[in-house]
Amino acid sequence: MMTHDGNSTKKSRAIAALLTTATQEEAAAVAGVGARTLARWLADDPEFRSALQRAEGLAIDAAVRRLVGLQDAAVTVFDDVLSNSSISPTVRLRAASSVIDYLLKLRELRNLEERLAALEDRYNNAQN
Repeated sequence: MMTHDGNSTKKSRAIAALLTTATQEEAAAVAGVGARTLARWLADDPEFRSALQRAEGLAIDAAVRRLVGLQDAAVTVFDDVLSNSSISPTVRLRAASSVIDYLLKLRELRNLEERLAALEDRYNNAQN
């Protein structure tokens, strides 16, 4: 992770606190470091920022895994709302609009992923 100087434990605590608190000031207090120290690490310490980005990436990956587990229930809710004529037309229209919006976003992301993969393949083949 980070170099093993006297601040590595504090920096690790600061990273954990940044992931779980609302403000830098609160994170500094939780980590037991000064707010100015934390601000300096964020501004001037590329190793600290890199470790924070890795930790954020892991947290996002964990959240995505949880969301994937909820997808069937979420789609069922949309299906229930859309197929229930006793629910107000406004709510049903909003649900339908949401479904279409999400599908378009997913399609766009999928297309971008495919295009990026094709570009990476071309780049890799050109390097060989």
